[in-house]
Amino acid sequence: MTNHVLISGGVVVQCDRSGTPPQGFIPAPENIVPGYRYSGSAFSLPVDTLAVRREKKLAQLAARRWRAETGGVTVDGVAMATDRDTTAMLTAAFVTANADPNYSIRWKVQNGVFATVSAPQIIALATAVRDHVQACFDREDELTAAIVTANSAALDALDLESGWPS
Repeated sequence: MTNHVLISGGVVVQCDRSGTPPQGFIPAPENIVPGYRYSGSAFSLPVDTLAVRREKKLAQLAARRWRAETGGVTVDGVAMATDRDTTAMLTAAFVTANADPNYSIRWKVQNGVFATVSAPQIIALATAVRDHVQACFDREDELTAAIVTANSAALDALDLESGWPS
């Protein structure tokens, strides 16, 4: 069976394998399907649609948010991890500190040193870590809105690296 394709704007938009292609179709290798590019003499790999490019950009954005979210934060000179396990343990300490103002713990901070942390300090640390994590999601939300409405040129120009909390 032979493959014939219809080209529009330098892109394959339709295939016909009937053997008697409609007018305007040209012969093409069997593997050529809609989406492939055509230069007038040669076919090349398909170009991602804007929707596919947006999906890829959103995946890159989620990975970038994850790096910022879990990259840690410094609170009053104390380096705090912000990975999911640490934030879960800090949330538990926050709940206890809210219930018992005399509560204190020995907390291992990001540089491996232990420090005694009082209930008010736990609350402040947990709040700062939560604010950091939320700021990362807020930045992702801003960039997501830009991605889903971007045209091709705007999508190419979109900077996913700047504007993140540190």
